[in-house]
Amino acid sequence: MFPLRIRMRQSRPYWLFVFGCLMVLALLGITYTHARMNAEVVAMSEVNQKRIDRLDQLWVLLVDAEASALSFLLMRSDVYLEPYRNTAARLEPLMASMNFDIPPGSDDHADFQALKRLVDAKFHYLGEMLSHGKVPVALSQDHGELGKQLMDEIRVRLAVLKARREKAHQDLENMYLARADNIQYMGYVLGIASLLLIISLFLVQQRQVALRARIQELLKTENSRLEAKVAARTRELSNLASNLTNAQEEERQHIARELHDEMGSALTAAKMDASWLRLSLGTRVDDSIQERLLRLIENIGGTISLTRRLVDDLQPPLLKGLGLTEALRSLGQQFEIDMPVEMSFPEHELNLSAEQSLALFRVAQESLTNVRKYAKASQVKLSLQEEGGVVLLSIRDNGVGFDTQDIELHGHGIAGIKHRTQMFHGSLTLSSSPGKGTHIEVRIPTIQQS
Repeated sequence: MFPLRIRMRQSRPYWLFVFGCLMVLALLGITYTHARMNAEVVAMSEVNQKRIDRLDQLWVLLVDAEASALSFLLMRSDVYLEPYRNTAARLEPLMASMNFDIPPGSDDHADFQALKRLVDAKFHYLGEMLSHGKVPVALSQDHGELGKQLMDEIRVRLAVLKARREKAHQDLENMYLARADNIQYMGYVLGIASLLLIISLFLVQQRQVALRARIQELLKTENSRLEAKVAARTRELSNLASNLTNAQEEERQHIARELHDEMGSALTAAKMDASWLRLSLGTRVDDSIQERLLRLIENIGGTISLTRRLVDDLQPPLLKGLGLTEALRSLGQQFEIDMPVEMSFPEHELNLSAEQSLALFRVAQESLTNVRKYAKASQVKLSLQEEGGVVLLSIRDNGVGFDTQDIELHGHGIAGIKHRTQMFHGSLTLSSSPGKGTHIEVRIPTIQQS
Protein backbone atom coordinates (compact mmCIF):
# COMPACT_ATOMS: atom_id res chain seq x y z
CA MET A 1 0.00 0.00 0.00
CA PHE A 2 2.73 2.49 0.90
CA PRO A 3 4.92 1.88 -2.25
CA LEU A 4 1.86 2.61 -4.40
CA ARG A 5 1.30 5.86 -2.57
CA ILE A 6 4.95 6.83 -3.11
CA ARG A 7 4.78 6.09 -6.84
CA MET A 8 1.62 8.08 -7.18
CA ARG A 9 3.16 11.02 -5.41
CA GLN A 10 6.26 10.89 -7.63
CA SER A 11 4.22 10.68 -10.85
CA ARG A 12 2.41 13.95 -10.27
CA PRO A 13 3.04 16.26 -13.27
CA TYR A 14 4.47 19.27 -11.53
CA TRP A 15 6.00 20.42 -14.81
CA LEU A 16 2.53 20.75 -16.33
CA PHE A 17 1.55 23.01 -13.46
CA VAL A 18 4.64 25.16 -13.97
CA PHE A 19 4.07 25.24 -17.73
CA GLY A 20 0.43 26.24 -17.24
CA CYS A 21 1.44 29.04 -14.88
CA LEU A 22 3.99 30.33 -17.39
CA MET A 23 1.37 30.26 -20.14
CA VAL A 24 -1.10 32.16 -18.04
CA LEU A 25 1.56 34.76 -17.24
CA ALA A 26 2.46 34.98 -20.93
CA LEU A 27 -1.18 35.49 -21.92
CA LEU A 28 -1.56 38.15 -19.25
CA GLY A 29 1.62 39.83 -20.49
CA ILE A 30 0.42 39.78 -24.10
CA THR A 31 -2.97 41.15 -23.11
CA TYR A 32 -1.36 43.91 -21.06
CA THR A 33 1.12 44.75 -23.83
CA HIS A 34 -1.60 44.83 -26.47
CA ALA A 35 -3.81 47.05 -24.33
CA ARG A 36 -0.95 49.37 -23.50
CA MET A 37 0.13 49.53 -27.13
CA ASN A 38 -3.42 50.39 -28.17
CA ALA A 39 -3.52 53.16 -25.63
CA GLU A 40 -0.16 54.51 -26.80
CA VAL A 41 -1.15 54.38 -30.45
CA VAL A 42 -4.45 56.11 -29.75
CA ALA A 43 -2.73 58.80 -27.71
CA MET A 44 -0.02 59.37 -30.33
CA SER A 45 -2.62 59.39 -33.11
CA GLU A 46 -4.57 62.04 -31.25
CA VAL A 47 -1.40 64.09 -30.78
CA ASN A 48 -0.47 63.81 -34.47
CA GLN A 49 -3.99 64.64 -35.55
CA LYS A 50 -4.01 67.73 -33.32
CA ARG A 51 -0.70 68.82 -34.83
CA ILE A 52 -2.11 68.39 -38.34
CA ASP A 53 -5.25 70.25 -37.30
CA ARG A 54 -3.15 73.14 -36.01
CA LEU A 55 -1.46 73.41 -39.43
CA ASP A 56 -4.86 73.55 -41.10
CA GLN A 57 -6.06 76.03 -38.51
CA LEU A 58 -3.08 78.31 -39.24
CA TRP A 59 -3.94 78.36 -42.93
CA VAL A 60 -7.59 79.09 -42.17
CA LEU A 61 -6.59 81.98 -39.89
CA LEU A 62 -4.35 83.47 -42.58
CA VAL A 63 -7.07 83.21 -45.23
CA ASP A 64 -9.62 84.75 -42.83
CA ALA A 65 -7.22 87.57 -41.95
CA GLU A 66 -6.51 88.37 -45.60
CA ALA A 67 -10.19 88.22 -46.53
CA SER A 68 -11.08 90.45 -43.58
CA ALA A 69 -8.46 93.03 -44.53
CA LEU A 70 -9.58 93.13 -48.18
CA SER A 71 -13.23 93.37 -47.15
CA PHE A 72 -12.44 96.32 -44.85
CA LEU A 73 -10.57 98.15 -47.58
CA LEU A 74 -13.45 97.60 -49.99
CA MET A 75 -16.38 98.31 -47.68
CA ARG A 76 -14.73 100.73 -45.21
CA SER A 77 -16.60 99.18 -42.28
CA ASP A 78 -15.10 98.10 -38.98
CA VAL A 79 -17.42 95.11 -38.99
CA TYR A 80 -15.32 93.49 -41.70
CA LEU A 81 -12.15 94.14 -39.73
CA GLU A 82 -13.26 92.03 -36.71
CA PRO A 83 -12.04 88.63 -38.15
CA TYR A 84 -8.61 90.19 -38.79
CA ARG A 85 -8.37 91.29 -35.17
CA ASN A 86 -9.52 87.86 -33.88
CA THR A 87 -6.96 86.19 -36.08
CA ALA A 88 -4.20 88.39 -34.71
CA ALA A 89 -5.29 87.50 -31.13
CA ARG A 90 -5.48 83.74 -31.82
CA LEU A 91 -2.29 83.56 -33.84
CA GLU A 92 0.14 83.93 -30.93
CA PRO A 93 -1.13 80.97 -28.79
CA LEU A 94 -1.46 78.87 -31.94
CA MET A 95 2.16 79.53 -32.92
CA ALA A 96 3.23 78.78 -29.33
CA SER A 97 1.50 75.37 -29.52
CA MET A 98 3.11 74.65 -32.87
CA ASN A 99 6.48 75.64 -31.45
CA PHE A 100 5.89 73.02 -28.71
CA ASP A 101 4.90 70.46 -31.37
CA ILE A 102 8.10 71.12 -33.36
CA PRO A 103 10.85 71.74 -30.77
CA PRO A 104 14.41 72.76 -31.61
CA GLY A 105 16.46 69.84 -32.88
CA SER A 106 13.62 68.14 -34.73
CA ASP A 107 13.70 67.57 -38.49
CA ASP A 108 10.88 70.05 -39.12
CA HIS A 109 12.24 72.86 -36.97
CA ALA A 110 13.94 74.69 -39.84
CA ASP A 111 10.78 74.59 -41.97
CA PHE A 112 8.73 75.75 -39.01
CA GLN A 113 11.04 78.72 -38.43
CA ALA A 114 10.74 79.63 -42.10
CA LEU A 115 6.95 79.32 -41.78
CA LYS A 116 6.98 81.70 -38.82
CA ARG A 117 8.92 84.28 -40.79
CA LEU A 118 6.49 83.97 -43.68
CA VAL A 119 3.50 84.36 -41.35
CA ASP A 120 5.08 87.42 -39.76
CA ALA A 121 5.79 88.85 -43.20
CA LYS A 122 2.22 88.18 -44.29
CA PHE A 123 0.75 89.97 -41.27
CA HIS A 124 3.24 92.81 -41.79
CA TYR A 125 2.06 93.05 -45.40
CA LEU A 126 -1.60 93.13 -44.28
CA GLY A 127 -0.78 95.76 -41.66
CA GLU A 128 0.83 98.01 -44.27
CA MET A 129 -2.17 97.52 -46.51
CA LEU A 130 -4.53 98.62 -43.78
CA SER A 131 -2.32 101.50 -42.71
CA HIS A 132 -2.31 102.94 -46.27
CA GLY A 133 -6.02 102.44 -46.50
CA LYS A 134 -5.84 101.33 -50.13
CA VAL A 135 -7.19 98.27 -51.92
CA PRO A 136 -4.63 95.92 -53.46
CA VAL A 137 -5.35 97.07 -57.03
CA ALA A 138 -4.28 100.58 -56.17
CA LEU A 139 -1.00 99.33 -54.85
CA SER A 140 1.98 98.71 -56.98
CA GLN A 141 2.25 95.60 -59.05
CA ASP A 142 5.27 94.41 -57.09
CA HIS A 143 3.49 94.92 -53.84
CA GLY A 144 0.52 92.81 -54.99
CA GLU A 145 2.78 90.06 -56.17
CA LEU A 146 4.46 90.03 -52.76
CA GLY A 147 1.16 89.20 -50.98
CA LYS A 148 0.41 86.36 -53.37
CA GLN A 149 3.96 85.06 -53.14
CA LEU A 150 3.80 85.02 -49.34
CA MET A 151 0.56 83.03 -49.35
CA ASP A 152 1.98 80.56 -51.88
CA GLU A 153 5.11 80.00 -49.81
CA ILE A 154 3.05 79.64 -46.65
CA ARG A 155 0.86 77.08 -48.44
CA VAL A 156 3.93 75.13 -49.56
CA ARG A 157 5.48 75.15 -46.06
CA LEU A 158 2.22 74.02 -44.49
CA ALA A 159 1.85 71.27 -47.10
CA VAL A 160 5.39 70.03 -46.40
CA LEU A 161 4.86 69.99 -42.63
CA LYS A 162 1.44 68.37 -43.00
CA ALA A 163 2.83 65.71 -45.33
CA ARG A 164 5.56 64.87 -42.84
CA ARG A 165 3.02 64.71 -40.00
CA GLU A 166 0.80 62.40 -42.03
CA LYS A 167 3.79 60.24 -42.94
CA ALA A 168 4.77 59.98 -39.26
CA HIS A 169 1.19 59.03 -38.44
CA GLN A 170 1.23 56.39 -41.17
CA ASP A 171 4.57 55.03 -39.96
CA LEU A 172 3.11 54.77 -36.47
CA GLU A 173 0.12 52.85 -37.77
CA ASN A 174 2.38 50.53 -39.77
CA MET A 175 4.52 49.90 -36.70
CA TYR A 176 1.41 49.18 -34.66
CA LEU A 177 0.09 46.78 -37.31
CA ALA A 178 3.44 44.96 -37.43
CA ARG A 179 3.51 44.63 -33.63
CA ALA A 180 -0.13 43.56 -33.64
CA ASP A 181 0.71 40.83 -36.17
CA ASN A 182 3.54 39.61 -33.98
CA ILE A 183 1.29 39.58 -30.94
CA GLN A 184 -1.37 37.75 -32.94
CA TYR A 185 1.15 35.08 -33.95
CA MET A 186 2.23 34.75 -30.34
CA GLY A 187 -1.45 34.40 -29.38
CA TYR A 188 -1.82 31.58 -31.92
CA VAL A 189 1.25 29.85 -30.49
CA LEU A 190 -0.02 30.21 -26.92
CA GLY A 191 -3.47 28.98 -27.99
CA ILE A 192 -1.96 25.84 -29.54
CA ALA A 193 0.20 25.37 -26.45
CA SER A 194 -2.89 25.78 -24.26
CA LEU A 195 -4.71 23.13 -26.29
CA LEU A 196 -1.75 20.77 -25.92
CA LEU A 197 -1.64 21.51 -22.20
CA ILE A 198 -5.35 20.74 -21.83
CA ILE A 199 -4.89 17.46 -23.71
CA SER A 200 -1.89 16.59 -21.53
CA LEU A 201 -3.80 17.41 -18.36
CA PHE A 202 -6.71 15.28 -19.56
CA LEU A 203 -4.43 12.34 -20.24
CA VAL A 204 -2.69 12.78 -16.91
CA GLN A 205 -6.06 13.05 -15.16
CA GLN A 206 -7.23 9.84 -16.81
CA ARG A 207 -4.05 8.15 -15.72
CA GLN A 208 -4.51 9.44 -12.19
CA VAL A 209 -8.12 8.22 -12.16
CA ALA A 210 -7.08 4.77 -13.30
CA LEU A 211 -4.30 4.71 -10.73
CA ARG A 212 -6.66 5.83 -7.95
CA ALA A 213 -9.16 3.16 -9.00
CA ARG A 214 -6.48 0.50 -8.78
CA ILE A 215 -5.31 1.84 -5.42
CA GLN A 216 -8.90 1.86 -4.17
CA GLU A 217 -9.29 -1.74 -5.25
CA LEU A 218 -6.06 -2.69 -3.54
CA LEU A 219 -7.07 -0.77 -0.43
CA LYS A 220 -10.46 -2.47 -0.45
CA THR A 221 -8.82 -5.87 -0.67
CA GLU A 222 -6.33 -4.93 2.01
CA ASN A 223 -9.07 -3.50 4.24
CA SER A 224 -11.11 -6.68 3.84
CA ARG A 225 -8.10 -8.73 4.81
CA LEU A 226 -7.35 -6.47 7.77
CA GLU A 227 -10.98 -6.48 8.87
CA ALA A 228 -11.05 -10.27 8.76
CA LYS A 229 -7.81 -10.36 10.72
CA VAL A 230 -9.11 -7.83 13.25
CA ALA A 231 -12.36 -9.80 13.59
CA ALA A 232 -10.37 -12.97 14.20
CA ARG A 233 -8.16 -11.25 16.75
CA THR A 234 -11.24 -9.70 18.37
CA ARG A 235 -12.82 -13.13 18.69
CA GLU A 236 -9.60 -14.45 20.17
CA LEU A 237 -9.42 -11.60 22.66
CA SER A 238 -13.11 -11.97 23.49
CA ASN A 239 -12.68 -15.68 24.05
CA LEU A 240 -9.59 -15.00 26.13
CA ALA A 241 -11.44 -12.39 28.17
CA SER A 242 -14.36 -14.79 28.59
CA ASN A 243 -12.00 -17.52 29.73
CA LEU A 244 -10.33 -15.11 32.13
CA THR A 245 -13.71 -14.03 33.47
CA ASN A 246 -14.82 -17.63 33.90
CA ALA A 247 -11.49 -18.51 35.47
CA GLN A 248 -11.87 -15.53 37.79
CA GLU A 249 -15.33 -16.69 38.85
CA GLU A 250 -14.08 -20.23 39.35
CA GLU A 251 -11.18 -18.91 41.42
CA ARG A 252 -13.60 -16.86 43.46
CA GLN A 253 -15.74 -19.92 44.07
CA HIS A 254 -12.67 -21.90 45.05
CA ILE A 255 -11.48 -19.17 47.42
CA ALA A 256 -15.02 -18.85 48.80
CA ARG A 257 -15.16 -22.59 49.50
CA GLU A 258 -11.76 -22.53 51.13
CA LEU A 259 -12.71 -19.58 53.28
CA HIS A 260 -16.05 -21.12 54.19
CA ASP A 261 -14.88 -24.65 54.76
CA GLU A 262 -11.36 -24.30 56.09
CA MET A 263 -11.02 -20.85 57.58
CA GLY A 264 -14.62 -20.72 58.73
CA SER A 265 -14.30 -24.05 60.50
CA ALA A 266 -10.98 -23.10 62.05
CA LEU A 267 -12.26 -19.76 63.29
CA THR A 268 -15.43 -21.33 64.67
CA ALA A 269 -13.38 -23.94 66.50
CA ALA A 270 -11.06 -21.26 67.85
CA LYS A 271 -14.02 -19.26 69.11
CA MET A 272 -15.50 -22.32 70.79
CA ASP A 273 -12.17 -23.15 72.44
CA ALA A 274 -11.76 -19.59 73.67
CA SER A 275 -15.28 -19.63 75.10
CA TRP A 276 -14.60 -22.99 76.82
CA LEU A 277 -11.38 -21.64 78.32
CA ARG A 278 -13.14 -18.56 79.64
CA LEU A 279 -15.89 -20.65 81.21
CA SER A 280 -13.51 -23.31 82.54
CA LEU A 281 -11.12 -20.92 84.19
CA GLY A 282 -13.93 -19.00 85.75
CA THR A 283 -12.78 -17.22 88.91
CA ARG A 284 -9.39 -18.91 89.01
CA VAL A 285 -7.90 -16.12 86.89
CA ASP A 286 -7.96 -12.44 87.50
CA ASP A 287 -10.18 -10.00 85.69
CA SER A 288 -7.50 -8.85 83.20
CA ILE A 289 -7.18 -12.39 81.80
CA GLN A 290 -10.96 -12.70 81.66
CA GLU A 291 -11.05 -9.39 79.75
CA ARG A 292 -8.42 -10.56 77.29
CA LEU A 293 -10.28 -13.84 76.70
CA LEU A 294 -13.47 -11.92 76.08
CA ARG A 295 -11.66 -9.61 73.63
CA LEU A 296 -10.22 -12.67 71.87
CA ILE A 297 -13.67 -14.18 71.49
CA GLU A 298 -14.99 -10.89 70.06
CA ASN A 299 -12.08 -10.60 67.60
CA ILE A 300 -12.60 -14.16 66.42
CA GLY A 301 -16.30 -13.41 65.98
CA GLY A 302 -15.49 -10.28 63.98
CA THR A 303 -13.10 -12.28 61.81
CA ILE A 304 -15.82 -14.89 61.24
CA SER A 305 -18.21 -12.09 60.16
CA LEU A 306 -15.56 -10.62 57.84
CA THR A 307 -14.93 -14.05 56.36
CA ARG A 308 -18.63 -14.52 55.81
CA ARG A 309 -18.86 -11.19 54.01
CA LEU A 310 -15.89 -12.08 51.84
CA VAL A 311 -17.51 -15.40 51.00
CA ASP A 312 -20.74 -13.64 50.17
CA ASP A 313 -18.89 -11.20 47.86
CA LEU A 314 -16.96 -13.97 46.16
CA GLN A 315 -19.95 -16.31 45.79
CA PRO A 316 -23.29 -14.64 46.54
CA PRO A 317 -25.35 -17.30 48.34
CA LEU A 318 -28.66 -15.61 47.56
CA LEU A 319 -27.91 -15.63 43.82
CA LYS A 320 -27.66 -19.40 43.77
CA GLY A 321 -30.40 -20.06 46.30
CA LEU A 322 -33.06 -17.41 45.66
CA GLY A 323 -32.16 -15.94 42.25
CA LEU A 324 -31.01 -12.66 40.79
CA THR A 325 -33.82 -10.48 42.12
CA GLU A 326 -33.22 -11.32 45.79
CA ALA A 327 -29.46 -11.10 45.33
CA LEU A 328 -29.77 -7.59 43.91
CA ARG A 329 -32.18 -6.58 46.68
CA SER A 330 -29.66 -7.79 49.28
CA LEU A 331 -26.87 -5.93 47.47
CA GLY A 332 -28.92 -2.74 47.49
CA GLN A 333 -29.75 -3.13 51.16
CA GLN A 334 -26.05 -3.50 51.97
CA PHE A 335 -25.33 -0.36 49.93
CA GLU A 336 -27.98 1.58 51.85
CA ILE A 337 -25.53 1.75 54.76
CA ASP A 338 -23.73 4.51 52.79
CA MET A 339 -26.60 6.28 50.96
CA PRO A 340 -30.28 5.83 50.06
CA VAL A 341 -31.06 3.35 47.29
CA GLU A 342 -34.32 3.41 45.38
CA MET A 343 -34.94 -0.16 44.18
CA SER A 344 -37.41 -1.55 41.66
CA PHE A 345 -37.55 -5.30 40.89
CA PRO A 346 -40.08 -7.61 39.23
CA GLU A 347 -42.29 -9.86 41.35
CA HIS A 348 -41.41 -13.01 39.39
CA GLU A 349 -38.05 -14.56 38.72
CA LEU A 350 -36.59 -13.87 35.31
CA ASN A 351 -35.80 -16.51 32.71
CA LEU A 352 -32.00 -16.23 32.87
CA SER A 353 -29.22 -18.77 33.02
CA ALA A 354 -26.94 -18.94 36.05
CA GLU A 355 -24.14 -17.35 34.03
CA GLN A 356 -26.37 -14.49 32.88
CA SER A 357 -27.61 -13.88 36.43
CA LEU A 358 -24.04 -13.85 37.72
CA ALA A 359 -22.99 -11.39 34.96
CA LEU A 360 -25.83 -8.98 35.81
CA PHE A 361 -25.06 -9.27 39.51
CA ARG A 362 -21.37 -8.47 38.88
CA VAL A 363 -22.37 -5.48 36.74
CA ALA A 364 -24.54 -4.13 39.54
CA GLN A 365 -21.86 -4.87 42.13
CA GLU A 366 -19.14 -3.12 40.08
CA SER A 367 -21.41 -0.14 39.34
CA LEU A 368 -22.36 0.37 43.00
CA THR A 369 -18.72 0.03 44.02
CA ASN A 370 -17.80 2.78 41.55
CA VAL A 371 -20.60 4.97 42.91
CA ARG A 372 -19.31 4.48 46.47
CA LYS A 373 -15.70 5.28 45.49
CA TYR A 374 -15.96 8.06 42.91
CA ALA A 375 -19.46 9.42 42.33
CA LYS A 376 -19.95 11.46 45.55
CA ALA A 377 -23.67 10.85 45.07
CA SER A 378 -26.50 11.31 47.55
CA GLN A 379 -28.97 8.95 45.92
CA VAL A 380 -28.87 5.81 43.74
CA LYS A 381 -31.61 4.12 41.70
CA LEU A 382 -31.32 0.38 41.08
CA SER A 383 -33.89 -1.36 38.88
CA LEU A 384 -34.36 -4.65 37.05
CA GLN A 385 -37.12 -5.35 34.53
CA GLU A 386 -37.98 -7.44 31.49
CA GLU A 387 -39.07 -5.90 28.20
CA GLY A 388 -39.96 -8.11 25.25
CA GLY A 389 -37.55 -10.93 25.92
CA VAL A 390 -34.77 -8.60 27.09
CA VAL A 391 -33.72 -8.06 30.71
CA LEU A 392 -32.85 -4.44 31.51
CA LEU A 393 -30.59 -3.62 34.44
CA SER A 394 -30.38 0.09 35.28
CA ILE A 395 -28.11 1.89 37.79
CA ARG A 396 -28.46 5.69 38.05
CA ASP A 397 -26.80 8.13 40.47
CA ASN A 398 -26.82 11.91 40.97
CA GLY A 399 -23.08 12.20 41.51
CA VAL A 400 -20.34 14.25 39.89
CA GLY A 401 -20.32 12.23 36.65
CA PHE A 402 -17.45 12.21 34.15
CA ASP A 403 -16.60 12.82 30.51
CA THR A 404 -17.36 9.69 28.47
CA GLN A 405 -14.78 10.80 25.87
CA ASP A 406 -12.06 9.94 28.41
CA ILE A 407 -13.61 6.65 29.49
CA GLU A 408 -10.21 4.91 29.29
CA LEU A 409 -9.05 7.05 32.22
CA HIS A 410 -11.61 5.51 34.57
CA GLY A 411 -9.97 2.11 35.07
CA HIS A 412 -11.02 -1.32 33.88
CA GLY A 413 -14.40 -1.40 35.63
CA ILE A 414 -16.33 -0.08 32.62
CA ALA A 415 -14.39 -2.39 30.29
CA GLY A 416 -15.28 -5.36 32.52
CA ILE A 417 -18.96 -4.39 32.50
CA LYS A 418 -18.88 -4.05 28.73
CA HIS A 419 -17.25 -7.44 28.27
CA ARG A 420 -19.66 -9.22 30.61
CA THR A 421 -22.50 -7.72 28.56
CA GLN A 422 -20.98 -8.77 25.24
CA MET A 423 -20.46 -12.33 26.49
CA PHE A 424 -24.22 -12.84 26.27
CA HIS A 425 -24.84 -10.74 23.12
CA GLY A 426 -26.13 -7.86 25.17
CA SER A 427 -25.69 -4.11 24.94
CA LEU A 428 -24.32 -1.47 27.29
CA THR A 429 -25.50 2.15 27.37
CA LEU A 430 -23.42 4.59 29.40
CA SER A 431 -24.63 8.16 29.84
CA SER A 432 -22.67 10.66 31.91
CA SER A 433 -21.41 14.22 31.92
CA PRO A 434 -19.58 16.31 34.53
CA GLY A 435 -21.97 17.44 37.25
CA LYS A 436 -24.98 15.50 35.95
CA GLY A 437 -24.47 12.01 37.37
CA THR A 438 -24.11 8.67 35.60
CA HIS A 439 -26.62 6.24 34.13
CA ILE A 440 -25.72 2.65 33.16
CA GLU A 441 -28.14 0.39 31.29
CA VAL A 442 -27.37 -3.23 30.46
CA ARG A 443 -29.64 -5.28 28.19
CA ILE A 444 -29.30 -9.06 27.94
CA PRO A 445 -31.70 -11.30 26.01
CA THR A 446 -33.47 -13.97 28.09
CA ILE A 447 -33.32 -17.70 27.40
CA GLN A 448 -35.78 -18.66 24.69
CA GLN A 449 -38.04 -21.42 25.93
CA SER A 450 -38.89 -24.18 23.46
